[in-house]
Amino acid sequence: MEKVRIVQANLNNQGGAFSVIYEAQQKLQDEYVFDYFSAEEFIKNDVYFHLREMGSKCIGGVICKNRFLKQYEVYKAFKEFLKKNQYNYVHIHADTAWKMSVYYLAAKKAGVKNIVVHSHSSGINGHFKKLNYLLHLVSKRIIRRAQYRCACSDVAALWMYDTTKNIIKVQNGVDIDRFSYNGKVREKIRKELNIQDKTVIGTVGDFSYPKNPEFIYDLIIDFKDEPQYVFLLVGNREGCELVNKVKSNPNIKNVMFLGTVTNIPDYLSAMDVFILPSRFEGLPMCAIEAQVSGLFTIISDKVTSDTCCSKRFLQIGLDIVNWKKEIIKYSTECNREKNTGFLITEKASADSTAFTLKKIYSGEI
Repeated sequence: MEKVRIVQANLNNQGGAFSVIYEAQQKLQDEYVFDYFSAEEFIKNDVYFHLREMGSKCIGGVICKNRFLKQYEVYKAFKEFLKKNQYNYVHIHADTAWKMSVYYLAAKKAGVKNIVVHSHSSGINGHFKKLNYLLHLVSKRIIRRAQYRCACSDVAALWMYDTTKNIIKVQNGVDIDRFSYNGKVREKIRKELNIQDKTVIGTVGDFSYPKNPEFIYDLIIDFKDEPQYVFLLVGNREGCELVNKVKSNPNIKNVMFLGTVTNIPDYLSAMDVFILPSRFEGLPMCAIEAQVSGLFTIISDKVTSDTCCSKRFLQIGLDIVNWKKEIIKYSTECNREKNTGFLITEKASADSTAFTLKKIYSGEI
């Protein structure tokens, strides 16, 4: 039986939205092949080559210096791609309605019968925030016509569709076995980084505006005179203001920037407590991964409570004093060797994500 091809639009092999689909793809690969189309280039890493091994086409790189004119180029390129490659379903992922509408209109023009739109955020990231927000508001009426409207959480649904009714909630899930805590890997990573005797405060992300890097910096400053604590920051650091601020402060010696890695579970095992002081999120994949790893996970009260899938979880307001107190408390209390009974598996597993996607692509929903 020939596998069904689904194109995942506005995704390359980076970020939380991609991770959700990538994890589900591995569960569904006996029946489906996911192709990817993105305005950005794909990074030629282990994940990229795994996609190719699974049969995925990875189309990326629309060149245009003007970021707004680029969207027209994306529209044309995606429309032509869909005309040359016949798909019954197109699945579009975005954080704003105007980005989503570019792909949606291209798919409509190309004659695609089934279009899935999928909201992954609850706010504006990047430059020109006011203009982006205005375009988002104007474009909402376009994507309301889509046959399938999905969201990772209620806040993401409200952000994109102004309602939670008739919205398909697609739970962000991970591979439980892959992200489970590994004591041997923990020892290996901590030895490589020479942090065997440290208490490790960690996070994963791109350190952009939604992730609240300013708050992370303030936490780093608050811990700088306590040498037993070290910050392990995993994620894209190119052009990152947080990196520049830390490097320019000679008094800060308690931070390690690892950049983009493909073995995130290993570094989660090496951490002692996970922090996510975000300004907003749709449903943060990194916090799900951290909880599956058995880490005590502290997130801001600006993030949806749907993120909770573990008993080792705390949601608090953005107050430095409280965060420091809770970090110190929980970084030593969590015994991850006794790693049973803490996880709400049905909320955390990629099996749930894959099950919902299969129901969509098979026409059951």
